[in-house]
Amino acid sequence: MKLSVASRLSALYAVLLGITVVVVILASGIALVIYLANFSGDIITARHEQARILADQFHASGVPLKQAAPQLVNALGGAGLRVTVFDSKGNYLAGDKTLRPHILARWLAPPHGPPPPPTIISGAATANGRYHAFSFVRTGRGPLPPEGFGPIAVVNGGFVAFAPSLPLPLLLLVPYWWVVISIAVVAIVISWFVGRHFAYQTLRPINDLTQSLNALAGGDFTQRRFVYSGDEIGTLTAAYNDAAASVARAMSERRETEERMRQFVADAGHELRTPLTVIGGYIDVLRRGAVAEPTIARQILATMSIEKEHMRGLIDRLMRLARLDSETPPHAEAIDLADLLRSQCDAARRLDETREIDYSVEGADAVMGDRAELGEAIWNVVENALKYAPDAPIHLRAVRNNGHTTITVRDEGPGMTESERLHAFERFYRGDQRGEMAGSGLGLAIAKRAVERAGGSIGIDSAPARGTTVTITL
Repeated sequence: MKLSVASRLSALYAVLLGITVVVVILASGIALVIYLANFSGDIITARHEQARILADQFHASGVPLKQAAPQLVNALGGAGLRVTVFDSKGNYLAGDKTLRPHILARWLAPPHGPPPPPTIISGAATANGRYHAFSFVRTGRGPLPPEGFGPIAVVNGGFVAFAPSLPLPLLLLVPYWWVVISIAVVAIVISWFVGRHFAYQTLRPINDLTQSLNALAGGDFTQRRFVYSGDEIGTLTAAYNDAAASVARAMSERRETEERMRQFVADAGHELRTPLTVIGGYIDVLRRGAVAEPTIARQILATMSIEKEHMRGLIDRLMRLARLDSETPPHAEAIDLADLLRSQCDAARRLDETREIDYSVEGADAVMGDRAELGEAIWNVVENALKYAPDAPIHLRAVRNNGHTTITVRDEGPGMTESERLHAFERFYRGDQRGEMAGSGLGLAIAKRAVERAGGSIGIDSAPARGTTVTITL
């Protein structure tokens, strides 16, 4: 089974700590071994002195060395130290039979010539770099131990030999090993759990991002933002937030586009069905013989021509709305507001020469935008005023205020009800009391879309008998 990243990081923490602990134990152990190696000379020297004191006590009590040997072994022996007692001729008396130092054979070697008298020898010798006092009685001619000191202590009636059963420094370190190894095991276990906790905390942002990405892959485009800063995780989450925001925005725009397209197709189909139905009905009438009646035929053809123009206008508006709904960016340029409003007024006066139509510009020279689209937006508002506010004056005005340019188109007509005002910018909406008045219900929808593409907003203020004011803010 493949381990998780958190588990692998925890194991790495534990291994690194274990290696560190082992290195510390080995380094401290070597240092202690060196120190205790020097200290072991003091231990053997102390045993030598203790052996001579005990032998002297037994001798003073009249106990020969042969009888006292077992007690000497018990008293002088200990953990990690072997003891053997020999008589003055080198015969084994008690202790470890395997311990017989080579120096003892040289010491007891037969002399060449008459034996010298017993001599008390005293002085100082070195062992492991330390000086130790010694004193014993020489009864033979054999060579002295090297520098008068070694694994043999000379006592009354014989010798006592010492040797470590194990390297004494290592044996003295056994309690230290147990304590240190126990602490190391506990520390490694604790480091595993602590490392696992920190690893999970460190990897938690990645786990959160993984879950969010899985949700995105499953079709859930709800934006989830994560806030982690100060390191690589913060950079990763910032990149994810930007990507998720882009995806959420794109999917939202896609849903809106699809919804507009479905609504567009449904409304267009509904609006186009009416003139096609009228034309198709009149064609059936003509086929059934109405064509033989000149008067009826002329009326039918005139009506069909009106419906044809209605359908052509509707298709033109649908195509303009589709163009405005496309992702093609508008062609931005500086637009002279005075020239733009003047051209709109001139076009309106050509349609109704008797109506009062005027414009004014206050502090606004030019704006940035697509002249064709912005002109079409204003014209659709003016056309609505010409159509739904008959004979009422129409006033166009442009004002610059607080960095914004506001264009208003106000008429003094009958105004709208609150319901009509709320739905005025909906596509194909034509109000509740428009009767047989020609129109497609797309004028204000086209104006709204054109203004939005210019980065502005559009609103409407109207009430019955108070006229209507459409405000475009850029």
